Amino acid sequence: MSELQGLQSRIHDIRSAGAELVAISVDPVDRNREVVARLGLDYPVLSDVGRETIDAYGLVHAGGSIDGGDIARPATLVIGRDGRVAWRSLTENWRVRVRPDAVIAALDDLD
Repeated sequence: MSELQGLQSRIHDIRSAGAELVAISVDPVDRNREVVARLGLDYPVLSDVGRETIDAYGLVHAGGSIDGGDIARPATLVIGRDGRVAWRSLTENWRVRVRPDAVIAALDDLD
């Protein structure tokens, strides 16, 4: 199960905590639209092809791609009502993803 599907499986719990789920990818809009449809996601996957959001949150893994180019670090952020990052899970390994229970726990800690 992908991270996106795992989070989808807990969408009710996320929304019950008063939060909304949004994914951001460097992939183009058409690709993200296909992913949403294929996985049956009930939340948006936004495109950040120019990496403005990824850069703003410091999520660039310099030299992390196979060819040595920069890529986006796999990250999950919980943004508080004040607009600040209240919790985050970052990794250098694109295969390592956050578990939905960790996100739910972070949301519970906001109260």
